[in-house]
Amino acid sequence: MPPPNPPPAVMQDVARAAGVHQTTVSRALRNDPRIPDATRRRIQRIAARLNYRPHPLVSALIAVRRSRRRPDFPVTLAFLAQVSRQGHDYQPHQYTYEAHLAGAQAAAAEQGYQVQLFPLNSPGMTEQRLNEILFARNVPGIIVGALPEARGQFALDWRRYCTVVIEYTFTTPKLDRVVHDSYAGMRRIMAECHGRGLRRVGLLLTGGGDERTEYLNAAAFWIEQKAGRRFAAIPPLILADWDGAAFARWHRRHRPQVVVTSNALLPDLEGWCGRAGCRIGRDLGVANVNTAASGAMAGIYQDPFTIGATAARMVIEKIGRNDRGVPDLRHTILTSGRWVEGSSLGRLARRAGRSRAG
Repeated sequence: MPPPNPPPAVMQDVARAAGVHQTTVSRALRNDPRIPDATRRRIQRIAARLNYRPHPLVSALIAVRRSRRRPDFPVTLAFLAQVSRQGHDYQPHQYTYEAHLAGAQAAAAEQGYQVQLFPLNSPGMTEQRLNEILFARNVPGIIVGALPEARGQFALDWRRYCTVVIEYTFTTPKLDRVVHDSYAGMRRIMAECHGRGLRRVGLLLTGGGDERTEYLNAAAFWIEQKAGRRFAAIPPLILADWDGAAFARWHRRHRPQVVVTSNALLPDLEGWCGRAGCRIGRDLGVANVNTAASGAMAGIYQDPFTIGATAARMVIEKIGRNDRGVPDLRHTILTSGRWVEGSSLGRLARRAGRSRAG
């Protein structure tokens, strides 16, 4: 049998290895200015090497006892995300990260925790620096927000943290995650088209966007298209980036009644329709796999607020079990979106219904 795991290091172990008193260790780990910089850094390196893990609740209790008043000391969870530097201009990735963060903060507050944003792309931020900051602040849990690239990864000392990833974009290591059920979402879109008598449905995605969902959107589209021959055999158009000429050729050849797409290509598609005199909702139906909660665009609202809240609750549960590090078997929680009835399909559907009846 394998040898049992050694017990976690305690502050006394760090003090013994550093040759100092426990009080010095405590102050060094809190970045107390009374401890010289060289001594503080040496003690922090020893603590990291010994895998010392201060318990955040105990640290909060000590802080309360030292204070003359009774402040609120919520335990901090870290939300890691790449933040757009383009202000609040519409960015699909930026919007989703903000909604995920808001959901995580609301759910954590219900259980006495707080969630703080740590931008991965802030000036001077490195993996080592981030690891040091999280360790110094006694952060026990991490939520990794959706990353802009399909195969994102970075290295932290994951053994220290209870971690949950949002969406499929963080690939290494294989941490527990919360994701929208993209497969079910695409099937719902196809069902809505079928119920309206729309048989010529095409799929328009970027290669990176398709990969971001582990190809589940395309897989569900193919299954729905082939099942019972309910839809015309229109091949998906997968582009590296928007290509107006390629889309025009595809549209001219296959004449889709509906184009199913995502936020990455939707603005370009709308621009093409405007230049071509093709009216969305009348001449061409459009459905978005990640649409807004309300508005003209039909499709699936993925409810990023609920995704973020679910991730926070999952991290807190892992903290309660002291379930840190990379799991032997990754757990994936799927969240359901909801259909948004927008005008981008409505008028087209009524016209299709009249032609079918005739």
